[in-house]
Amino acid sequence: MKVLDTIPEISSEPLDRIVKGCEAFHILLIALDFDLFDMLEESKTAEQISSEICTDASLTGKFLNTLVALQFLSKENDKYMNTKLASTFLVKDSPFYQGNLLRFSGRNSDKRSMLNSILKGDVPEANKGRFEDVFDSSFILAMAEGSMKGSLHQTMKEVSTLPEFEKARTLLDLGGEHGLYAIAFAEMNPELEATVFDLPHVTGVTKEFIERYDMNDKVGIIGGNFFEDEIGSGYDIVFSSDVFYRKSDVLAGVLKKVYNALNNKGSIVFKHWILNDERTAPPTSVLFDLNLSLRGDMHHIYTENECVELLENAQFSNVRVLDISSQTSPSMLIIGDKEV
Repeated sequence: MKVLDTIPEISSEPLDRIVKGCEAFHILLIALDFDLFDMLEESKTAEQISSEICTDASLTGKFLNTLVALQFLSKENDKYMNTKLASTFLVKDSPFYQGNLLRFSGRNSDKRSMLNSILKGDVPEANKGRFEDVFDSSFILAMAEGSMKGSLHQTMKEVSTLPEFEKARTLLDLGGEHGLYAIAFAEMNPELEATVFDLPHVTGVTKEFIERYDMNDKVGIIGGNFFEDEIGSGYDIVFSSDVFYRKSDVLAGVLKKVYNALNNKGSIVFKHWILNDERTAPPTSVLFDLNLSLRGDMHHIYTENECVELLENAQFSNVRVLDISSQTSPSMLIIGDKEV
């Protein structure tokens, strides 16, 4: 056999894309660590940048060239400046800043280095803690940034067309974290009184977002653990975004609380990532399913049929599913009504 006779039947491009993507991600994280994008809203040379961040000028130039190749920076006359992509998503003052989310993803990437031992059943004690323990301020900010990439806006677009929303006067955002969904709902429906329910140590961040958008008179806060505490009553809608990733026996009590908290003809609306029936797609959900497993066997990512069954078992009627998925957010809206 000759060397030239051994030609692969398929391209290695999918494999190469994953490897290069990993390299590019780490370069992006380093750029964020140096606050490069905040510096480059105006053009500067490599020498100017290296002087400001105390790095080697020659290597800094090569690093900046890499960011140009990745389309985060532009280069003209040896001066570097943010592209629109960087200005929109990587500058701290932007309402669409993604830095906290990217850093959070970086931490998850580090955790996957333990996957070999975890696959063999060796789950570190630190990973067996309560799921709620991950909800520190950096996590909440990361989730807020993720919602602002488009999933919040797509959710609002679909929910605003629901007859249930048009006539609603009270809404609970269960596990609402940053409160951006509740804020947006209240902005869309001036007659709506919205309330965010989440863990007491989370609601400090919620309050900051409510104040930022000047919604103190429209959006309230209840601190508590919805597994253990009462969630209130008299709601026309209970909304939840990416919260019910627990097994059905764990969720049964929570869904009973939701059912009892709703007014007659009220509705539950929850937005969640879903899996196909074989649990092999879409890739984002499958990776999320694996990532959650690194914390121990306490979760479940649902298929569309499982979501419907979950609500029907909790006595909700007229259960339906709306597809609001995108390439980066494989989400569905699952809606059920309370009819006594």
